[in-house]
Amino acid sequence: MKNNNLAGIFILVFFIIIFFNRIVFTDLTYFQRDIMIQFKPWKMLINNVLSNIKLANSTYLDFLPLWNPYNHCGAPLLANLQTQLFYPLSIIFYLTKNFVIGYKIFLILHFILSAVFMYILLQTRKLNMVACIVGSIVWSCNGFILSRVEFLSVFSTVVWLPLLVYLIENFSLEFKIKNIIFLSLTIAIQFLAGHAQMWFYSILFVFLYSIFLSYNRKSWVAVCMLAFSIIGGIIISAIQFLPTIEFFYHSTRVGGNKILSSQFGLDVSEATLLSLNFKDLVNFFYPYSWQFNIKDFYLKSSVELTNYWAYTFYLGFTGMILGILGIYSLKSLKEKLFLIFSAVIFTLYALGKNFVLFFIIYEYIPIFRIFRYPSTGIYIPVFVLSFASGWGSEFFLSKIKRIFFKLNFEEIITVILPLVVFLELYLYSNKISLLLPEKILFHIGDNTKFLLSDKEIKNYRFALTPLTQLIGQRTSGKTLFEAFANYYDKLFGNTNLNYNIANFRGQDVELKDYYKFINFVYSRKTIDEAIPFFSIANVKYLLSIKKYPESRYVSLVSDREIKIYKNLYVLPRVYFVTKYIIEKDVDKTLGLMEKLGFKMLDTVILHNFDNYSNITLQHTAKTRYRISELDISTNRISFKFNNTTEGFLVVSQNCYPGWKCFVDGKQKKIFKSNIFMMSVLIPSGEHNVEFIYDPISFKLGCAITLVSILFILLYLFEYQEH
Repeated sequence: MKNNNLAGIFILVFFIIIFFNRIVFTDLTYFQRDIMIQFKPWKMLINNVLSNIKLANSTYLDFLPLWNPYNHCGAPLLANLQTQLFYPLSIIFYLTKNFVIGYKIFLILHFILSAVFMYILLQTRKLNMVACIVGSIVWSCNGFILSRVEFLSVFSTVVWLPLLVYLIENFSLEFKIKNIIFLSLTIAIQFLAGHAQMWFYSILFVFLYSIFLSYNRKSWVAVCMLAFSIIGGIIISAIQFLPTIEFFYHSTRVGGNKILSSQFGLDVSEATLLSLNFKDLVNFFYPYSWQFNIKDFYLKSSVELTNYWAYTFYLGFTGMILGILGIYSLKSLKEKLFLIFSAVIFTLYALGKNFVLFFIIYEYIPIFRIFRYPSTGIYIPVFVLSFASGWGSEFFLSKIKRIFFKLNFEEIITVILPLVVFLELYLYSNKISLLLPEKILFHIGDNTKFLLSDKEIKNYRFALTPLTQLIGQRTSGKTLFEAFANYYDKLFGNTNLNYNIANFRGQDVELKDYYKFINFVYSRKTIDEAIPFFSIANVKYLLSIKKYPESRYVSLVSDREIKIYKNLYVLPRVYFVTKYIIEKDVDKTLGLMEKLGFKMLDTVILHNFDNYSNITLQHTAKTRYRISELDISTNRISFKFNNTTEGFLVVSQNCYPGWKCFVDGKQKKIFKSNIFMMSVLIPSGEHNVEFIYDPISFKLGCAITLVSILFILLYLFEYQEH
């Protein structure tokens, strides 16, 4: 690399360090929203499980977190793409014991990568160093990227787009396997970064760009290269891709079961959440048309307030003008039209429900129905304008040079331009990304301490009542630190993962049938009506912002802002019944459960019990059984069981592909029951029972990934030899 390019990259690194000086040189850290209620808990859980790695007498089921037993009555963890389990740069979190240190290193490294990738892309266009620096600053420090420092999967995914564009532009001049390998690896890494929606937008934009390149060069090499590379990227990332596809298929994101039909995907009302308005587009120039106000943040229950990132796509006034100048100054009319077309089409898509284009795409391209928040589509116009700002800088500087060539002002302007762009974005950064001392990420509040004080908490779940979920986010405090500490102590999202305690819900993509059960429970008119269903779901503690009248079903055990009630009828995580009802239709089961009420505590409703329809179980008023040595861990549930009669073991956990049951070493069929649970028919006597989560999607994906990596290594070795 030429010395001036090394100097340019060094300057960019310097700018990034200065831009984030407060998190680099102090104990301050970002803490808002998803970093606290999603990503930190995920990283903590993964680290805790990975710490169990042992060289002897250990399998991947002992240390690889395939399953999350702490949220949504059990849910896939590895298959949840946003956990970034296999993202190469996640190793930073696995190597550092202190989350804040890992988080800061992760952020700074990605900001540097985003700037360097854009610099390399602009440098290939033979722009001068200052122009490359300006374009890189606009791209890496704009409001869209900066506001996602709390949402690591989005943040990690978007920074790879400039590299993808660089590779497709420079590697598609000639069809070579080596070039396909490098492009495939980049596509795979961007997918593993964790956000399918942003990855899809990137691939879609690069696909459109490959069509433009093929048309411009009168050769279809670029399109063919990308097609093979996408397939290659999927194969390389199969260890993550296959479990994720399986998870999506069983989640609420795909809607009905009829693929590529009107039933597929999210309902249009949910798919259009956070659509931009035309007036919001002024935020490209003037960020304060939507004003971030900390007094409102988390004090009101509002999608628009808590998802402020949707409106923070500010490029800086100077950066925006330079972007427009860059498109204007392009000599190639074809490229100019392509960039304008891309920026416009994605901007119109970002308008969602406020423009007809979204409904056309929603109707005729089903894959778009699995995504929410159309405003995220503004990511591509942000990239296009950042990219163009490099050309705009060179165009502007060339005009300045002509005007002031006798006054020697051009050198001063050359230095001032990147500084103006930098300072404009730096000042704005203080408005959208708040900082607090790092101890905010480790604060343990009174509610959490109370739950942890229960010795049996590891065997039971807690749940927030619907009203608490809705208005409990309105919190306050004498200081900003106190306000957010109070907010997090209400155990929203996945914060329970920090303490290995189980939550009835969480903040993840939800499985379809479990979501039906949640809606059913939360639609009960009174807490007493909901108790039998909380009971079979192993919910011992109910957290409520409202104080309930005296009840024989629950008792008040903590009386603060958040009242904590103890469910007196709660069943253990695994329980035994001899009464059963066969009902194949899950939706009809809801009505049946409503009629049964408290009878659900000794009854199981089976959904796939065809081969056992003639069985008769002996039922007594008090069925005797004993469960001992219960051990619930990631990927496993094991216990000893002693019963006096044949019946059903019911596990109040999601019945999901990959779960197997072994009774005394012999595999037993798992029946789906009670809408989402697992049940096993077990004979009388003493038994050793073990449930294991070992999905074929992971094993198949792992084999494909390992074979593809081996092929790549062998090919590159042979290539170097020749």
